[in-house]
Amino acid sequence: MSTLRNWIEKISTKIPGYSGYIDKEGRRDTDKRHRENLANRLRASKTPLTDFMRELTNSGRLFEVTPIDTALKKLDKIENRVRYATYGYGGFFDAVKIEEAQLDAIYRFDLSLVEQTEKIEAEVAEVKAQGGTSDGLKTAAAQLISAIDAFDRAFDERYKAINDFNPEQPQGRPLFG
Repeated sequence: MSTLRNWIEKISTKIPGYSGYIDKEGRRDTDKRHRENLANRLRASKTPLTDFMRELTNSGRLFEVTPIDTALKKLDKIENRVRYATYGYGGFFDAVKIEEAQLDAIYRFDLSLVEQTEKIEAEVAEVKAQGGTSDGLKTAAAQLISAIDAFDRAFDERYKAINDFNPEQPQGRPLFG
């Protein structure tokens, strides 16, 4: 149980109000709180990009706004996807008991999404820092788009793990990968 406690402590430092998925009654609330935190951070990342795109436009660099616009559209898509994710009637939220290995796996997904959100935030700052030149802007925007795509893939995996949860799975065998 100590590894479980370690996961909760580690994630709790990064997600306000995170209490973990152990308690059946709180699983949906914990998941919603986690997703709202991520979505809010993703939304906040769009503001500096929008401001920078406006600066580019005002300074006549109209042909250079395309990668920023692409990143904004992708950010908007994943923000909404995270905020409004539905999991149908996946057994994860209804199971009475979930094995520690299964909880460890979902905590790994959650921590990974937080870390990838931090990466997106860092890449957004890098776009502004490198945006003085056309080549710097292209490189930084490509790295940002890559970070957004990585987040999207990780969220897909988490979504599948929750949706494909099977409480009848033999004990001791992790359900998530």
